[in-house]
Amino acid sequence: MAEEHLSRARFIRLGAALGVAAASASVLAGCGGGGSGGAGGAGQGGETTGSGEPDPAGNQPGGETADAAGDGETTATEVQGGTAIAQETDVAPGSAIEFTDTDSGQPAVLVHLQNGDFAAYSAVCTHQGCTVAYQDGNLACPCHGSVFDPAAGGAVVSPPANRPLPEIPVEVRDGGVFRA
Repeated sequence: MAEEHLSRARFIRLGAALGVAAASASVLAGCGGGGSGGAGGAGQGGETTGSGEPDPAGNQPGGETADAAGDGETTATEVQGGTAIAQETDVAPGSAIEFTDTDSGQPAVLVHLQNGDFAAYSAVCTHQGCTVAYQDGNLACPCHGSVFDPAAGGAVVSPPANRPLPEIPVEVRDGGVFRA
């Protein structure tokens, strides 16, 4: 009888673990977590086909940017040297793109705020180091539920984090958004 109960308990735990894994995978896929910034760091290119070939629009591989539709989706781009994180027109107000901050080597996010300003933050949650994603105008941690406000200096809106996200200085020049 005890063996039967143990097997049922293991089955339930396995089902829960698989459910969490599936949910995490769908969150990552929806937030562009499945893509990788290329070593070329072409922060100005469009989405790549994943094959290393240019997409149908002729954009070279090496990074992805958010679409201008403003749907809040984010994709990753690696930014190196004087390469723009994005062109102003590539990031609609109320949307964001992920990129790799080459100064720290850490994931980061560039947000085009509703007021037209740009803000960039480390995407590493100050609670336990998970990667935050742009969602509904905020930066949300999928691990423990912390929420940060990009329009208020990355301030904590919802704990358990108790420190804001580190800000990355950016500037807009010649139609591009650059790390300052």
